[in-house]
Amino acid sequence: PVGEVGAAMGTTQTDQTYTWQLPKISRQIQLIDTPGIAEAGVAGTEREQAARETAAGADLIFFVVDDDLRQSEYKVLQGLTTMGKRLVLVLNKADRYPQADLEILLEKLRSRVAPTLSPDDVVAVAALPQPLPQVGGGWLQMRPNLLPLKARLADLLRQDGETLIADNLLLQTQQIGNSARQLIDSERQAQADAIIDRYQWLGAGAIAVTPLPGLDFLATAAINAQMVVELSKVYGFEVSLEEGKALALSVAKTLTGLGLVKGTVDILALGLQTNLATMVAGRALKGASGAYLTRIAGKSFVEYFRQNQNWGDGGMGVVVEQQFRLNQRDVLMQAFIKEAISRVIPLTQEQS
Repeated sequence: PVGEVGAAMGTTQTDQTYTWQLPKISRQIQLIDTPGIAEAGVAGTEREQAARETAAGADLIFFVVDDDLRQSEYKVLQGLTTMGKRLVLVLNKADRYPQADLEILLEKLRSRVAPTLSPDDVVAVAALPQPLPQVGGGWLQMRPNLLPLKARLADLLRQDGETLIADNLLLQTQQIGNSARQLIDSERQAQADAIIDRYQWLGAGAIAVTPLPGLDFLATAAINAQMVVELSKVYGFEVSLEEGKALALSVAKTLTGLGLVKGTVDILALGLQTNLATMVAGRALKGASGAYLTRIAGKSFVEYFRQNQNWGDGGMGVVVEQQFRLNQRDVLMQAFIKEAISRVIPLTQEQS
């Protein structure tokens, strides 16, 4: 196969496919020449991503460099081997080096990739040798020297050809399984978010219209218990209403014990400053705070169910505090306050 080769980075813009037949190897080989990595600009980044995706589906990868491995190249190589891909590291432009220097560079490359790659899996080639000056003038273009690569490929195909294909099929099956799990998790997350959104505003309404002074987040335990029951079903569990109430009370007490109830009130007080009457503003703050805390509780329950009804090594407190921190980001908080104003204040005005 003959592909386009150039000195400039980015010569290969898109995948180019070639067929290659080696002597005494019955199976026809399909080579896919992909764009390189670490190219500058948006287009270079997009080509790199395409190359990674192509490499992920290959039975065997020729990882081509023209000098010692750059750090960016080494990271990609390590990532591919971690995925379970079989690689041959190919040093191109070998004709540029005196033989002694070439041996030193090859030894350095073999040392860097050991023990991930065997020494035999690091070979030197010259895909487009530099032309040589002729005595009478002009230049003589030398033929490509790919013999070391051909020899290594032939050995691999004879020894491990079927295993390479089988391993890659297994890897692709695992990747399909991972993709399916990610899709299921994404769908579950969307369902869970909708449930949390509904119950946070139910809780907000209940608290906002309650005439009791202060924020009694424990009063929403009954509402949150039903939220727990619905969330459990999304993740394939069956939690009774009593069990849901116990979980809701535990999380409510954890929020209070960690000082997150007061923290929520303080944060939202700044965002809900209006010219409304003091009583209405106070109720709005109570309602919005109740909604926000219900949201944190709901997100915490999602993590609990995602981990097979387990709070993890750090326990409930760590999960709850982590969700509180994650939802404090400016964009999320501003969006929440905007919705709280549109939903909660009308309720308080009806009661005033």
